[in-house]
Amino acid sequence: MDNKSDGRSTRRTFLATLSATAAIGSLAGCSGNSGSEDPTTTDGGTEPTDGESPTTTSETPPSDDSDPYFEGGPTVGVETVATGLVSPSALVTADDGLDRRFVADQVGVVYVHDEDGLADEPFLDIRDRLVAIGEGLPAWVSYDERGLLGLAFHPNFAENGRFYVRYSTPTTAPDIDHNERLSEFQVTEDGTADPDSERILFELEWHRPIHQAGTIEFGPDGYLYGALGDGLNPYNGQNIDNLMGTVVRIDVDDRTGERPYGIPADNPLVGAEGRDELYAWGFRNPWKMAFSGDRLIVGDVGQADWEEVNVVEKGGNYGWPLKEGTHCHDPQLGTSSDEACVVSGSRGETLIDPVIEFPHFYQDESVGYAVIGGHVHGGAVDELAEEYVFGVFTRSFTEPAGRLLVATPADDGPWTPRLLRFADREELGIQVLSLGRDGEDTYVLGTRTPLSEDPLSTREGVVLKLTAA
Repeated sequence: MDNKSDGRSTRRTFLATLSATAAIGSLAGCSGNSGSEDPTTTDGGTEPTDGESPTTTSETPPSDDSDPYFEGGPTVGVETVATGLVSPSALVTADDGLDRRFVADQVGVVYVHDEDGLADEPFLDIRDRLVAIGEGLPAWVSYDERGLLGLAFHPNFAENGRFYVRYSTPTTAPDIDHNERLSEFQVTEDGTADPDSERILFELEWHRPIHQAGTIEFGPDGYLYGALGDGLNPYNGQNIDNLMGTVVRIDVDDRTGERPYGIPADNPLVGAEGRDELYAWGFRNPWKMAFSGDRLIVGDVGQADWEEVNVVEKGGNYGWPLKEGTHCHDPQLGTSSDEACVVSGSRGETLIDPVIEFPHFYQDESVGYAVIGGHVHGGAVDELAEEYVFGVFTRSFTEPAGRLLVATPADDGPWTPRLLRFADREELGIQVLSLGRDGEDTYVLGTRTPLSEDPLSTREGVVLKLTAA
């Protein structure tokens, strides 16, 4: 206990130093924590500091006449396979041998999608448990990120009927906007979800209505991985005393001592200072992530200037808020900084740079905002085989101007993003919210409603499928 106390004191000093030195234009930092079996955790928050720079100049020269920043990529076809949604947030499979997909909608429902389209009735309906999406938002919030955010089926779902959901719930606690909940559900004998079977694994108090992240996914090791945003407090990214700004890894099959979940013995902070659940940290808003084999690839949404994609290692520190992409960042000002960056966190771990980054602006033209992490394509489209396919939420606030990108994964060094083109259209025509996969196929989820016309009641959510041109 004495060693833990000394460690916590050291990290408090380190975080205080980070805050103070940022105010005078230099950067330093990191922090730590101890494990907890309490499924409800309170994490700190601050007033929002996000800002956007009007222009960013990249050193990467344009190499394609059709776009000022990205190289040209393959040309593919696009097929609309589902409509009638509001704001689709995830598409996953259950690996149960059935030709079907599960589409989660942010408003709190999950639908089965098969060769006949979307089912008329929801597979799961938890709308009555969600925070009131789109209501009571501060004026500075242009898009409500709360709701049904993540969906994952147990690797043995065909036998045990268990699946997992990340969603936002209301709270009456003072100064808390909502709670972020991870729950387990069961299916009934007729194959539909039983909403009364909910078992809460954890519930976190969230001070702001954004930066929740949301993806949950089982890894090849059988453990459940979850992405959590910084809650709009950038210092959470370097504070391993809480779960914000991190990727966590838990064992949903271990309920020893009536605890809600177990901790893998090889998690990097087991036996050390910091939350035992943590797998990696230093993230801002890692909205979407996915495994390719044993490699976890995370898209982390940027703040002032840069978007990034990271290959995540156990115990890795990905730099936020000390860095944005490969660039120094001033967390007090919320902007990129030319000051010298520190290169390690408080535990001495080296800050890891992304494999992909791109700016919000290049040569006074919009490149795009909010990277949407994707998947390595399985091969249904030859031109995309073994390519990492990912997205950009939008490049415009008045049009549904999402983009799709591809990059060839490399064992070492950066990956070069290329702009995907479409055989029958100039633009994709949606704001990209998520990408999903089913075997060899890649799906793109989004809404045809631009941010400037974004009341929840008017959103037009769709699911697209990438095909050969």
